[in-house]
Amino acid sequence: MSGAGHWGGGWALSRVAFASAVLLCHLDRAGAVAAALQAPALRFTAGPLYLAGPALREAAPAWLLWGLGLMGLLGAFRGRGWARPGLLLWLGASLGLIALVGLPARVPERMAIWGVLLLCLAPIDEAGLLHRRVGALPRQLLMVVMGSLYLSTGLLKALEEPAWWSGEALAYDLVDRWHAGGALAAWLSGQSALTALLSRFTLAFELGFVLLIGLRRTNPPLLLAGLLLHAGIGLLMDVGFLGHFVVALYPALLDPEAGEAALASLRRRLPRLSAALERWIDR
Repeated sequence: MSGAGHWGGGWALSRVAFASAVLLCHLDRAGAVAAALQAPALRFTAGPLYLAGPALREAAPAWLLWGLGLMGLLGAFRGRGWARPGLLLWLGASLGLIALVGLPARVPERMAIWGVLLLCLAPIDEAGLLHRRVGALPRQLLMVVMGSLYLSTGLLKALEEPAWWSGEALAYDLVDRWHAGGALAAWLSGQSALTALLSRFTLAFELGFVLLIGLRRTNPPLLLAGLLLHAGIGLLMDVGFLGHFVVALYPALLDPEAGEAALASLRRRLPRLSAALERWIDR
């Protein structure tokens, strides 16, 4: 593999992973669109965006936006020159659907916007990224943005919510009415030693991310810790697709040399699987 810069395979993997995460979210919204259109008073009849015209009372505009979003995601999966326009089409259709039907616009939706913008600044439309090197600037920008997001949430917990140090805040969140999980979360909420341990792990990860993500030795274990963190949150709490969007960007954050080594190992150990994945992802 020749050329200056960083291994570009992380961007190819993140493109497919992010499109997959967004597709799950987009398909899940189909039920929300149908429910909103059946409501006696639609959200677009009030507020700063007064859109209550006769044409907008029909289901067709909403489903048209949903369909446009799905078309955009197909372009993102296709790659090459379709990747950026596809992601932007999905984002535009998604924002239009939120405004039209009054779908929730929470932290996952804001993270999706960040993800689309960051991917559109990266070389996701180039062919053969698994075998090429690309400029380092897009990955550095991604590290700054992700580091800032983690650091801001970590500082908010550490400085303004001291109950996070003892685990009491986490214990409360596990049974909070808005995002409580199931029986396992309820049980864990009563285990003070475990909630204290998990709470401090969360603080250490969020506060240390911006410092450790750029170091070759700490990069892979840090991202593994992030996978465990978001998997635990997804298992224990109802936070939508936030973790899906965040983790989908991890391949582009992986240390380039570690990524190259992992791909080379996969080629040696499982050549057929490696070839199939490369044909699907790196096109």
